[in-house]
Amino acid sequence: MPNIKTKKLDIVNFPASFDEYQYKYLASSKRGEQLLFTTYRDKSFFLQIIQRDSDYLIKADKLTRISPVSITQNALNGFKELHNLELTFSNIQSKSENNRLKDDLGLLKRASYFTKEFDYEKEIWIEVGFGSGRHILHQAKENPHIQFIGLEIHRPSIEQVIKQCKLQDIENIIVSDFDARVFMQLLESNKAGKIFVHFPVPWDKKPHRRVISKSFIEESLRVLKKGGTLELRTDSEKYFSYSFETFQAFNKYNLNIRKNYDLKVSSKYEDRWKKMEKNIYDLTLTNEEISAGKKLTDYLVFEKSIEFSKVKKLFSNTILRGDDFFVHFEELYEIDENSGVIKLSLGAYEKCEHKYLIFKDNKIQYFPTELLPIEQNFKSHQKIKEFLYV
Repeated sequence: MPNIKTKKLDIVNFPASFDEYQYKYLASSKRGEQLLFTTYRDKSFFLQIIQRDSDYLIKADKLTRISPVSITQNALNGFKELHNLELTFSNIQSKSENNRLKDDLGLLKRASYFTKEFDYEKEIWIEVGFGSGRHILHQAKENPHIQFIGLEIHRPSIEQVIKQCKLQDIENIIVSDFDARVFMQLLESNKAGKIFVHFPVPWDKKPHRRVISKSFIEESLRVLKKGGTLELRTDSEKYFSYSFETFQAFNKYNLNIRKNYDLKVSSKYEDRWKKMEKNIYDLTLTNEEISAGKKLTDYLVFEKSIEFSKVKKLFSNTILRGDDFFVHFEELYEIDENSGVIKLSLGAYEKCEHKYLIFKDNKIQYFPTELLPIEQNFKSHQKIKEFLYV
């Protein structure tokens, strides 16, 4: 994470600017941590300023970090120049363009894209955790009439697939780094022909992190068209047994089991496991029903404002819980008497979201992005409104 350190810091008056960077306002918590709202062209993010026993640490805020990392690095350099800092440490490079995710085709999409802009004209196939990309690239070339969605959180894997799409002129793949366990909630019903979950991390010691779960299967069946399939492929006997039991919990299903079946394409890891004579298991669940259509909730917004002085009186580090969701009010930052910021986490227990709530100019908004309209987020949003407008 880009950061700089200095022994002495005398904060300038904000707003201030340096080159194309605008440093708009400072929000301070009772613990002494400060958030500096920073913009560069059309991007907005926070820098963190932390006063420690013997120095100051100024760093990129993890929650609002943006890509490429060079933007944050240059923002820190601008902060240094504004304050004429003598640094005791720095891990940034001025004007660096390193670590840029090369996506000139625009294939990497935010999760919000699938609730606002995604075109369902073509049948969709989804691959969860595509890794090296061999399988999704092969399938996309073999099935040019299908729109592929690849889900992956590993940045080098994402960049590799985007690079190969450009080199091989593949135009029917888009990619998201959103968590697959809740991604299906963003899609309309009866639209997918296939969902591939090939060699997911077994998470034997943390089973709550597994992709395959009752809720994931339910949402997958809703998204699949009649005759569509959810295909699990794994080398883990424990994961196979767990998944088989989870599939069996459903009252009505068509389940096919295969062992050591060769696909037309395999990953380098699968090739290695075959040389080691490890067993490969396939579980394929076929959807036999047409699901009811799902109307996605509109983006979750606040219809009315509230005096920030009231928010300060209400605030405490507290957790509000529901049956399958929660809201954790973590920290309050004050900009001035009438505006401020709250840091919070909310949503589903298995996959929460981390946001800031900004109270400014008689508006309340989630930052750095809008709250996605999935079921647990909707419940969390309602709970926040109950808390604020008590």
